[in-house]
Amino acid sequence: MTEVRLRPAVRSDAEFLFSMASDIEVVRWVGDGTVWSRTYFDRRFAQALDATGSPEPDVPRWFIGTSEQSLRVGLLSMTRRSDHLEVGYWVHPHHWGLGYAGKLLVHAQELAAGLPLAAQVYRANAASRRVLERAGFALVDDGDPLTYRRRPIP
Repeated sequence: MTEVRLRPAVRSDAEFLFSMASDIEVVRWVGDGTVWSRTYFDRRFAQALDATGSPEPDVPRWFIGTSEQSLRVGLLSMTRRSDHLEVGYWVHPHHWGLGYAGKLLVHAQELAAGLPLAAQVYRANAASRRVLERAGFALVDDGDPLTYRRRPIP
């Protein structure tokens, strides 16, 4: 079984994260689907680093998922909203199809501190929709992007 450890992102993760942020296959389902410029990435990464440990709302916190061999495999983003945590995830293409996205969501549930989780995914992103559904998320808004929510673990 694929295991993932989770830790807060640190400065030395920048190149790993930028490799995903600048990969069209990774970001095609993020925002407007265009790759992130280095300037835009650096600004977003600095915000995430500043938010480490912060309970402030609307500030994304980034976590790195690592394999049992300590290889970086992906990113989990968690942003506190008024009544839930919004989650997002990227898995490096070298690790697609190995179950890492679902494991990142397990960690999100553990970190949720009793808050519901929410995620948005584009209708055409069937793989990500399956990941959310397998992790217990239910569709609550069928716009595009779709909105999924998951109740907290009792």
